[in-house]
Amino acid sequence: MAWIFLPCILAFILQYIATIVVMEGGAVYAMGTFKGSTVDELMDYMFDIILSTATDGSIYVLYAVVGVAIFVTCYNKMFMKGKSYSIKGISKNIPLTIVGLILFCIGMQYISMFLMNALGVAFPSWLEEYENIIESAGLDDEISVLMAVYAVFLGPVVEEFIFRGITYSAAKKLMPYYLAIFVQALLFGAFHLNPIQGCYAFVLGLGLGYIMYLYDNIFLTIFVHIVYNIVGTFFTELLPLASDTVYTLFFSILFALIVTYGSLVFLKNGAASVKNEADYTDI
Repeated sequence: MAWIFLPCILAFILQYIATIVVMEGGAVYAMGTFKGSTVDELMDYMFDIILSTATDGSIYVLYAVVGVAIFVTCYNKMFMKGKSYSIKGISKNIPLTIVGLILFCIGMQYISMFLMNALGVAFPSWLEEYENIIESAGLDDEISVLMAVYAVFLGPVVEEFIFRGITYSAAKKLMPYYLAIFVQALLFGAFHLNPIQGCYAFVLGLGLGYIMYLYDNIFLTIFVHIVYNIVGTFFTELLPLASDTVYTLFFSILFALIVTYGSLVFLKNGAASVKNEADYTDI
């Protein structure tokens, strides 16, 4: 039971430790490279370094690297006995699975955008908080190299091992698979610590959890998460939108829902086997 919640708690602890380590390192670097003569100049120089996007990126990268090492090790020891990471044989219809994955990424991007806009209109303070977080983290139009590496690769990898790996695997030993999917998605949303990102992360987590249930291969959810983040980070403005009127907005939302639902149907029909999760035991 504890392993349903421990990965998320441990991730927060790792982030806190990474923040302390990087900021202390930044302070030491500032004192070692300072060329001024007054304390005020030193403090300004130190804060410029500590509050820079490079420092933020270093914190996230350090957390993710350490997190991957810890959570991959835990996942391998606890849930990979008698199993393989190989993607060979997980699909009985590879083209159908590929189409399903592509449609899922497209559909989820639109659902995330519509959900974010809807919540932003209903709760302007949420949108302002979300935009401030994105800007302060260096995930805006001028994204740094370190944040790009974290957003499109390291972040998806560590989050998949935390939520679709350990959390889901532990939960499905205690409850039916559909509740395990819900629990890991709920924790995945809460992990983001702001309402707007938490809401669309929860919806994304439901889809990724279902894919994990269908294929039982974390590499597949990592791939989907990476593609989703790449599009969301760099190519959102290239996605065509038809929302000039209420009618076009309605049909755009309907289209996104149909595409996402269709992608899950394709993925289900392409899966080589779906195990019976009715039998579950305590971990």
